[in-house]
Amino acid sequence: MLTTDVLLLISLLGFCIAWFWRNLGQRNAALWGFASGAATCAVLGVLNGRWQAAAGGVAAAIFLIVLALRSLRNAQPRTRIPWVSGGVFLVLTVVAFAPLYSLPVFSLPEPDGPNPVGVRDFELTDHTRLGVLYDADDQPRRLAVRVWYPASTADGYTTRPYATDTELQTTFPALAVEELGMPSFFFSHLGLVDTNSYEGAPVLEDGPLPVVFFNHGLNGYLSQNTVLMEHLASHGYVVFVIAHPYDAAPVVFANGDVVRLPAEEVKNRLEGTEQPDELMDLLVESEPKRMQGTTYQERFEGNVGILKVHNMLDDRVYDESPQVWVDDVLFLEEALAGGQSPPEIADILKQADLTRVGHLGQSYGGSAAAAVAYQDPRAGAAINLDGSAFHDTGWNADIPVPFMMIYSDSMNAWGEVEGSPARPVGFNDFLYERFETAGLRGDITRLHVKGSSHLGTTDNQLITRGPLHTMLTGPIDGGMMLEILNNFVCGFFDKHLRELQTAFPEEQFAEYTGDVAPHDVSGVRDWWLPKSSEERAALEQDLEEARTNPSN
Repeated sequence: MLTTDVLLLISLLGFCIAWFWRNLGQRNAALWGFASGAATCAVLGVLNGRWQAAAGGVAAAIFLIVLALRSLRNAQPRTRIPWVSGGVFLVLTVVAFAPLYSLPVFSLPEPDGPNPVGVRDFELTDHTRLGVLYDADDQPRRLAVRVWYPASTADGYTTRPYATDTELQTTFPALAVEELGMPSFFFSHLGLVDTNSYEGAPVLEDGPLPVVFFNHGLNGYLSQNTVLMEHLASHGYVVFVIAHPYDAAPVVFANGDVVRLPAEEVKNRLEGTEQPDELMDLLVESEPKRMQGTTYQERFEGNVGILKVHNMLDDRVYDESPQVWVDDVLFLEEALAGGQSPPEIADILKQADLTRVGHLGQSYGGSAAAAVAYQDPRAGAAINLDGSAFHDTGWNADIPVPFMMIYSDSMNAWGEVEGSPARPVGFNDFLYERFETAGLRGDITRLHVKGSSHLGTTDNQLITRGPLHTMLTGPIDGGMMLEILNNFVCGFFDKHLRELQTAFPEEQFAEYTGDVAPHDVSGVRDWWLPKSSEERAALEQDLEEARTNPSN
């Protein structure tokens, strides 16, 4: 299909060159040939899911119409260079190429670990939890899971497409319409993208292999961080990825069943609901303090106000779903460790070490990964990829395991607070460490990736190019961003989950100087320590009241 893109561009450019070249031998035949070739390539592209070729088809159709009109008019040959008409045709060619360039049929970077990567899908049902979220009252919680793992060989196995046919009909149209406001066919070309993961390949028999559980973002999907999953698997990790029904894009189960958010809830989410004046007043008062406050006191007050707003909302995202996601992960982990797994992954579990696991997630899933670490006795390390505080577990509370917080510009571009030195403030600076010791733990790493956006902490870095890439995922080079995520995440787990003797994170910071900077939260400690015991108690009381949902 990439060849079709190239041939379409060559045909359009060839037409333009022939149009300018008045003295070209067999010029008329060349014009008809290039225009017809462009039209053919465009039709083939669209029929195979490459809707971006449609613009090239329109340009080719215009070229053919112009040629037909010339033939009907029996226009006499001219010798002057046709600057005006040729310029118009060049503009049409550039416009036609823009969607092909901006939304390419991309290749995932090959994982650099020593092992080929296997992938399998399965499902588990938690019969102890009935009527979760939008399930019927007597319906147990059903989870779709994908596992990436190191394979012993890839010989004789085929790679998995980035998006299956069923996902192209359900998951990705919903993402396009509901998340980006784009037409439902916006991601149809993802079916043309291959991964580096081999379906059903035999697992590497070199256990015990370290295990990581990954959570997608809110309204995300199983394959949203395939590059990172493949990287970890190639380096010997078994990674289980959970699709959280109703808080994910439509979930496709292994047997073809699809679970999606009810249409009425989708409508409410897109249109929003009117909120009480009291809540809106609190939001208007708190949001500027949280995002633009010049002192840590103002930032704290703003965060507490927003926390109160969240807990006053009648919204599952802040009320029900946080614990649902934690329960999903804990159920999956317990089921796998307890032998309640389907036979299709039995060989993988024989090699997997479930006695001490890592938790990882992006956005809402990053918040969930950190929250799970507070409740999971098997947790050995946790990483939050640019997730905000949807789970309020971490406020003024030491996370019990080594932890890494990766901020994009979206979560770190909150300005600075006054002081010497002035300090940048990130979204989660008040979380995961006690205020009085913030910034002192050697097993907590916080970092800011410059030039990245929130969506850029996923494979979206590859899905777009040019101005569209900058708008959606930030100006940082997509390949560089994914490499940074791969090396920091794998380096962190190598040190803190596998307990290897490594130079993390100094080695990674040195390698990506200019693109990555440590994020310092010691200003929280400096703000807290001078306060009297009475002042601290009052602030802690404010925080506790804000964390209390009045409906409970």
